[in-house]
Amino acid sequence: MLTLSAATTLRFAWRGMGINGMNQRIVVTAAGVISALGIGLEEFSLNLYSGRTAAAPSPRFAGFTVAEIADLDPQPWLGSKGIRTLDRSSRLLAIAAKMALDGAGLETGDPALGLVCGTVLGSLHSITSFDWSGLQEGPAWVNPSEFANTVINAAAGQAAIKHKLRGVNSTICAGLASGLFAIDYAADALRFGRAKAVLAGGVEELCDESVRGFAEAGVVPGEGSALLLLETAEDAAKRGRTPWLEVLGFGCFALHADGAAEAMRQALEKSAIAPEQVACIVSSASGSRTGDEMEARALERVFGKQLAKIPVCAPKAAFGEAMGAAGALCAVVAGLSLHRQQIPPTAGFTASLPISGEYALVNAFGCDGNNASLVIRLWKP
Repeated sequence: MLTLSAATTLRFAWRGMGINGMNQRIVVTAAGVISALGIGLEEFSLNLYSGRTAAAPSPRFAGFTVAEIADLDPQPWLGSKGIRTLDRSSRLLAIAAKMALDGAGLETGDPALGLVCGTVLGSLHSITSFDWSGLQEGPAWVNPSEFANTVINAAAGQAAIKHKLRGVNSTICAGLASGLFAIDYAADALRFGRAKAVLAGGVEELCDESVRGFAEAGVVPGEGSALLLLETAEDAAKRGRTPWLEVLGFGCFALHADGAAEAMRQALEKSAIAPEQVACIVSSASGSRTGDEMEARALERVFGKQLAKIPVCAPKAAFGEAMGAAGALCAVVAGLSLHRQQIPPTAGFTASLPISGEYALVNAFGCDGNNASLVIRLWKP
C-alpha cells in the first residue's frame, strides 16, 4: 500500500509524463449541496450572501451550538423505496448526488460514471450504535442489516447503489482536507481515462459522538454534503453542456504552518499562476484559535504584502466545520464568488466584497496536519 506522501509524489510524476490525456481540462458542470445553511445550490447561495449563520444551540445535542440540518426528509429526492436502511450520512450524500446528476443532465447506470467521497468519521453514529448493541446484548442479538453502515465507505457505496453509479467508487479519509483530496482524486481518474464523469466532494453527519469532540476544541461543528460533477471539457462539449468552473492545480503537504504554505505554493505552481492573479481566497478558518492563526501565518508566507489586496472569506462561520464535506462546500463558495465577482460576507454581516479576476484559491487545513489547497478557475473556452 502506498503512503499518502508516496502516492502523491507518484501522481505528480505521472502528471509530468503526459500519460493518457493528462493535458485534459477538467471542468465542473453541476453541483449538489445540502447543508445547514441551505438545501440546494440556490438556497445555499441566498443564505450565504445574506450573511446568515446556521449555528445555534441544539436541543438534539444537549444545548451544544452546532450547524445542523433540521427535519431532514430525503423523500423529495430519493423517493420512499429503500431509504429506511440508509443512515444519515448515506442520505445526505445520496441527496447531493441526485442534485448534481439532475443539474448535469446525466443518465444513471453508465459504467463510466463514478463517485469519490471524502469523509472524516464516516457513519460514526451507526458504528458506535452497532458496537454498543453487541457489547450490551451480545453478538447473537446484533442486527446484521445494520452492519453495512459501519464501514467507512458506506455512504459512497449506498449512494452508488441508489443512483446506479457503476464507475469508480472511492472514499478518501484525509482529515479535514478530505473533500479537496476527493476532488483531486476524481480529476486524476478523468485525466487517466478511468471515468467519463465523476461526482466528487464529501459528506459528514452530526451525532452525539462528533459534536462533543468538536465542542471540546471550541469549534462549531456542522454537517452536510457537497458534490461537484467533474468531466473533461471535451466530453462536456459533446453533451452540449457549458462548464461552470475549471479545476486547476492541487497541492498537499503535512505539518502545520509550513505544510499549509507549501500546499498553497504547490497549487499555484501547478496552475501556472502567480499569487497576484488570485482573485479571492476561501479560507479553512473554522474558529479554532490555533488553526486560524496557523492559516494566517501561512497566507502571509505565500502572499506577503499582496495578501492585503486579496479578499478572503471564512464561510465556515455560516455552515460550521463540516469536516469531510467542508472542502467541497468551500469549493462551491469559491465557484459562486467567481461567478458573482464578489465574495460572501462573514456571517453576521451583509456587505459582500467585490473581486476582480478568474482564479480562486480554496484551503482545507486540518488539526491533524493534513493540508490541501485547490485552485479553481471561472470557465473560459
